[in-house]
Amino acid sequence: MPQGLPIPAGDADDVAPRRADVSTLYQAEFDKLRRFLTRRVRDAEEAADLAQDVFLRFVRIAPTTPIQTPEAYLRRIADNILRDRAERASTRLGQLSVPVEEGYDRSTDIDQHRDLEAREELERYRALLSRMKPKTLEIFILHRIEGLTYKQIGERLRMSEGGVKRHMIKAIAYVARARSRE
Repeated sequence: MPQGLPIPAGDADDVAPRRADVSTLYQAEFDKLRRFLTRRVRDAEEAADLAQDVFLRFVRIAPTTPIQTPEAYLRRIADNILRDRAERASTRLGQLSVPVEEGYDRSTDIDQHRDLEAREELERYRALLSRMKPKTLEIFILHRIEGLTYKQIGERLRMSEGGVKRHMIKAIAYVARARSRE
């Protein structure tokens, strides 16, 4: 594939050349893009779907914008799709999760039965959290208990904000799975 294949941005007479250029680009780049995405999402079918989404976004922009390096542009679109996917997953898991401290409001009346249930549930959470990997648990506690942002946690632990997000996604998913089994 020639480097810097421009995708023409013309009128209706240019439709056939654009189709041919996109078809050539698709044949040359789809498998590379799918492999790239498979390494990131670890699911070949999902990676193939994401690669299709990349080309769909590319085709939407190609008729109006000349693109000098379509291969690099495809990679940028793929990175954006992966970032959007991770943020949606984090948001979705966050909405499904329940803060650890929720449900432990003390009543003003002395209710031994309620206190016993609360202590037992707290103990279940302690046992659940103790089975998490130490780094994931530390990040979970810093965010959920101490209220630090992902950026603050990343600075404190000398890791990327993305790494902090990945640990939080694991922790939230782990807690959600454990709660669903109860």
